[in-house]
Amino acid sequence: MENGKWKMENVFSLIELVLASSSNINETLTKTDKKVTIIASEVKQSYLLSIDKIKKYFFLLIITLCPMLYAQPVDSLISEALQNNPQLKALQSRITSAEYGSKSFGYLPPPTLGIEFNQIPTDKLNIWNDAMEQSISISQMFPLGGKLSAMENAERKNIDIAAADYDSYKLQLISGIKKLYYEIWLMQHHAELRNETVNLLQSIYESTELQYQVNRAAYSDLLLIQAEISSNKTEAEIIGNEIFSLIYKMNALLGRELNDNRLYVNHYLDIDTSFIDISNVENLLEENPSLIRMERITEMNQLQIEANNKELIPDLMIGGMLMRMPQGMPLTSKSNVHMLNGNVETEFMYGIMASITLPFAPWSSGKYSAKEEELLANIEGIRYEKGNMKRELITETKSLITRLQNLKNKILLYENEVIPLYKKTIEVQLTEFQNNRLPITSIIETVKMLLMKEEALAEVQAEYQILRAELEAVINGKW
Repeated sequence: MENGKWKMENVFSLIELVLASSSNINETLTKTDKKVTIIASEVKQSYLLSIDKIKKYFFLLIITLCPMLYAQPVDSLISEALQNNPQLKALQSRITSAEYGSKSFGYLPPPTLGIEFNQIPTDKLNIWNDAMEQSISISQMFPLGGKLSAMENAERKNIDIAAADYDSYKLQLISGIKKLYYEIWLMQHHAELRNETVNLLQSIYESTELQYQVNRAAYSDLLLIQAEISSNKTEAEIIGNEIFSLIYKMNALLGRELNDNRLYVNHYLDIDTSFIDISNVENLLEENPSLIRMERITEMNQLQIEANNKELIPDLMIGGMLMRMPQGMPLTSKSNVHMLNGNVETEFMYGIMASITLPFAPWSSGKYSAKEEELLANIEGIRYEKGNMKRELITETKSLITRLQNLKNKILLYENEVIPLYKKTIEVQLTEFQNNRLPITSIIETVKMLLMKEEALAEVQAEYQILRAELEAVINGKW
């Protein structure tokens, strides 16, 4: 940047050197004829004015080109947001969570392990040798009838639901970035229009000043033009502050630091006016994430009904036990007398157990039938909700398409008729003003109207792009 500045100052010095040599020529002409001296002085003054204009427009060119050199197209910002947006990362984690959550339903319930020490005398502390019996048992529940796979299939639908939430937010994120992008473009465009108006008013001021010097314009005309110049400069500064507020919002979506102001939009908008067939709206909505989400919820409820009905199938419990008796086999009055030999030997025994649940018992089966009715009611409600949502989306889509077509026609009207006529009018008015046939106020009013029309065109162009972004969010970007 310093090198560029140095070269630019050398260019200006070279121009001034050339003009200095021309001033020497003017001094020579002064000795010859006084009228020629006056003419030479005027020429020199015009050259000096040209230097100021060259400097001004060169700096303006630098300021204008900087955003263009570093401008980011909206697609690059979208790619950045898809990588760094924190909410999108959170939704991606939910998908991963749902994947692991569904896998957990495919495993058997944990087994049960038990240890018992029975009939220990109160005056004894050795539970290993003084207990009458010790046992260790283990049991395992086995759900039958494909219950585990049915529950896993139902839970796997949560993955699809989480994916639909991800896709829905992704579309909203893309739409939000595009809308902010075009709002920033609109603000920058308004600021540029103000600066262009200032330049135009400055040219008018210079022309009026020449008219004033020959008593063909009033001093109040000069004051009026200066007031308009100051007003437009102030409005350009206010618009610049509004741009920063929009950049903060954009940084939040992009996942950047909020105070990062390195954001430049393209100078020119590429208005896509491709035609959309309204009659094809229902097909365009087939991949809407919100509708897909509701369909996946319906499918999950249907799978939950299937899993719920399988709960009526009994579950099998299998268990085993190993018993140790340190005091030997306990004897009763009916035990064989020959067993009383006075020798105490540790005895071991084992047991096997099998049991089933009875979920179809009348006092239990109502639980499952009520759950089925609950899920069926949910499915019916979701279908009504989905149908209503689809109607609303169709209405919104058709409305957006119609508004886009109207805006397209409006853009063509402004570009091809309205603005060219206003520019032509200003050219004619300037000629009439120089010929003292028109007051300066008429030119200023026309300039104001031209500014309003150019701002209106920019607003229509930005609105067109914003509505298009909203439409893409509804129809999943399909055209």
